[in-house]
Amino acid sequence: MLILVIIAVVIVLGIIFVKHVDQRRWQRYQFERDMYFRQYPFQWKGLEQFGLVLNINSHTQKKLINELMLRPRASGYIKKACVQREPECANQHYAIKVTIQDLTIGYLEKKYAESFGESLDQTDFEIGRPIEINAEIIIFEKDDIDVGCRVKLDLPRDPRAARQYLIENQQQQFQEK
Repeated sequence: MLILVIIAVVIVLGIIFVKHVDQRRWQRYQFERDMYFRQYPFQWKGLEQFGLVLNINSHTQKKLINELMLRPRASGYIKKACVQREPECANQHYAIKVTIQDLTIGYLEKKYAESFGESLDQTDFEIGRPIEINAEIIIFEKDDIDVGCRVKLDLPRDPRAARQYLIENQQQQFQEK
């Protein structure tokens, strides 16, 4: 009887150990995947439309201007921005954030984000790989003291075209290599 109890305890401890090792392995894989995605985001080049204006509040505008040390000038600044899917929240299936130099400046409009995310399902974007795009930052003076900015993103006007554009862009990059 004692031998059966010892065998049962060993089996239970073995199962717990295997689950723990597997969980650590999965966490390490997720960390390494996230680091790879951060180093090698999807590259989005060639549209140069800057047709999608991102709505950002005045606090974020000031923070962006101060962080990047931007000044008003006739032409806008072109900066690299990342568009990345956030984990699902209760009220929105696709929440897509926009960052410039690790500064979250806003989220894509809800309907656009839904269509954009659905267009890119079955890609690495769905599991968190960012898309690196160009963003045009236009600095303007609100009054004598205050400055503001407008951010335009180099994304297609029709979010459903994103998948086709991403596939074509990836093929061009492979051909260049």
